[in-house]
Amino acid sequence: MPGDPLNTRLWTDADFWVADSLDTPNPADANTPFGAGWTLIGLLSGDDGMPESRDEDVSDYYAWGGGIVRTSRKNFKLTKKVTVLEDNPSTRALAWPGSTDTQIVVPKPVPRKCAFVTRDGATDLTERLITRNHAIITLDGDQDNNETDLRQSTFAAVIYPDANKVLFDRQVSQAVTALAIAPATKALAVGAIARLTATATLADASTRNVTADPYLAWATSAAAKATVDHGYVTGIAAGAATITASYPGLTATCAVTVS
Repeated sequence: MPGDPLNTRLWTDADFWVADSLDTPNPADANTPFGAGWTLIGLLSGDDGMPESRDEDVSDYYAWGGGIVRTSRKNFKLTKKVTVLEDNPSTRALAWPGSTDTQIVVPKPVPRKCAFVTRDGATDLTERLITRNHAIITLDGDQDNNETDLRQSTFAAVIYPDANKVLFDRQVSQAVTALAIAPATKALAVGAIARLTATATLADASTRNVTADPYLAWATSAAAKATVDHGYVTGIAAGAATITASYPGLTATCAVTVS
């Protein structure tokens, strides 16, 4: 079979982030979480995905008695859409910009930065498209309120390029090839708290601290002996527990003894 199946994409998860200030800095790379100023809008509809439409005025010119000789293109416009399943302050701010908790006013959209994030679970690949300039985000279509369907809000983001016609900054992650917890063993007194550190090794052999990464899950084998929350382990009662950190496709453990 010609071609490489690993180059196919099946996006198994996605996020939509928005920043009100156009000066909000981008994350350093696709393996770095979004920082202050960025807001995760909420759960998205996977069935609707993130459709993209391109509009452009195209004119073809033909020679007398011959075929096409020139084509002109102008007025390019890119629109990306997302369908959000949550009704939260962030979605209401996008649907009704300028309104408050107590007043709904005629919406007047404002420029915002936005980021479209997709993840391929099979290849551990994350792609981020972050607007270089800004986007104007508006509610696309109707919001239906009934007793049988989830309330959905479809937003259309018109992407404005910068002076160099750049639409997005694109960030692509490197695969995480290994995960480790430090220390690998820990002795605690009852009531004491210790901090564990989770470190991921990337495909280029570089490492990064993923202790607070939202995609890292912490768990304990014996909550009656020791609990864990975002890497902080608390001794509950004398005994032993195994603390596990899980990243997509990878796990690491720390053996905890409480006395």
